[in-house]
Amino acid sequence: MSVNIEFSLRVSNIADEAQAQAIVGELRELLRDESIADQVRVAVESEGGVLLVVAETDFPLIVSRSYLWCPKFEESVAWYVKEAAPAATVVLDWNHPDEQS
Repeated sequence: MSVNIEFSLRVSNIADEAQAQAIVGELRELLRDESIADQVRVAVESEGGVLLVVAETDFPLIVSRSYLWCPKFEESVAWYVKEAAPAATVVLDWNHPDEQS
């Protein structure tokens, strides 16, 4: 069964702009591998002088077997981010728009 899923993620504890750009590159590679690169916005933002990398779906993704895909995607995001920034922290939030009342 397929479901609609949205996600957003924030990467914090980034050392500098170069590291932020490296994280963006890693995440874009993952999104290409997952065939969703054109459906997810990835950017570097600054909040109060603190660098963040943020990503979010532009609209709900239709995912089959989400109970398998979501945990695997979370693991992949963590791995790709750690490749660029070992000390970085990732928070990934899921939203299921079909379950909202």
